[in-house]
Amino acid sequence: MFTVLALWSWAVQAVVVPQPVGMYITPVQDYFESDIVTVDSRALLAHEGRIRDVMAAQVDLGAYHSSLAERWLELAHEAVRLGQSESAANLFQQGLHNLRLNAGLTTDSQIDALNDWIVVLRRLGDSEGLSRQLSYRYRITGLGADPWSKESLNFALEYYDHELGVLAVAEWYNNEREVLKFAEHLEDVVHRACRGDASDPDTCSALVKRRLQLLYLICFAVEPYLEERQGLPLYKPRVMPERSVTDDQLETIERGAFLTGVRMLKEAIELDEKNDELELALADWRWFHGRTGDAVNTYERLAKKAPAQFAEPLELPHGLIDESQGPMTTAARATFSFDVTTRGRVRDINEVSSTEGRRDAIRIKKNLRELRFRPALDATGERIKATITKTYQEMRSR
Repeated sequence: MFTVLALWSWAVQAVVVPQPVGMYITPVQDYFESDIVTVDSRALLAHEGRIRDVMAAQVDLGAYHSSLAERWLELAHEAVRLGQSESAANLFQQGLHNLRLNAGLTTDSQIDALNDWIVVLRRLGDSEGLSRQLSYRYRITGLGADPWSKESLNFALEYYDHELGVLAVAEWYNNEREVLKFAEHLEDVVHRACRGDASDPDTCSALVKRRLQLLYLICFAVEPYLEERQGLPLYKPRVMPERSVTDDQLETIERGAFLTGVRMLKEAIELDEKNDELELALADWRWFHGRTGDAVNTYERLAKKAPAQFAEPLELPHGLIDESQGPMTTAARATFSFDVTTRGRVRDINEVSSTEGRRDAIRIKKNLRELRFRPALDATGERIKATITKTYQEMRSR
């Protein structure tokens, strides 16, 4: 379903907003990390025996004795080596709880253990648990406060990327305040990283990309959310004659999203004039919104510098976040052969295969039609029609 980007004036022609990739379907990527290992049964029995020993010590010494934290964490790492991810997650939780009580919230040992726990949660596909721990680590390592270190920036980006992935596939009912809060927080960290004497080009660039990813989602999701919300019986005029302040704030962000994105990217480019990734992100943003003139000029210029980057069309948005940090899904998949026109539109879709049934392939095909692609360009910088074969999976379980 295409949505219409609301504009400030009814006299201005509405802009059709395509569906951002990653909201309903996404290309299949090889991100899965298998937990299958060959385990010596004797090693596993010995591991279980050591767990019982620590539990016995817990009874003798007390649940929060400081000596137990290290033992719980050693067992957690051992469980990881044995391929016992669920057990490892529980053991990390036990060890970190003890460590926080006895050593404080921001010790290096806690951060190291938390990093390992996050790896295990991601392997398990525990999206809710992962959100909690990524958010917690982000808070205790600065919450986006200046100055940024390499470590705090990496932790922040990992948190942002996961939350952006979750927002892309979530229903926004009852989450609208969280969306607004997240949008305001990203706006704040971008402004501080990109302006003033303390601005840093690399930090600014990384944060700008994450905020732009959120603007893509807002452009597509806000208007349908507001329309559907107002249609619910709970929100009929006789019950609630005025829309919520949150609704109005989200709509304001949506209405100004295109220009906000352009200004933000131009500001970041001024800070780092040789950053072709930001130039490409700006061209993609314009292309996505139908502002093709400036976008084509940038594509042609960049294609002459790096022709391989434009050898095949790519779904938009592209390259703004680390998609492997998002929630994992085991939903339906289907493979299609199709054309992408010089205007980035999908045409002549033919199903090659699907993992489930005909209905799943039809749904994926419908969403594929609604994507917008960055066009392919040849070695001379001219846009060309391209035929590709690709596998997509649904992002929302039915």
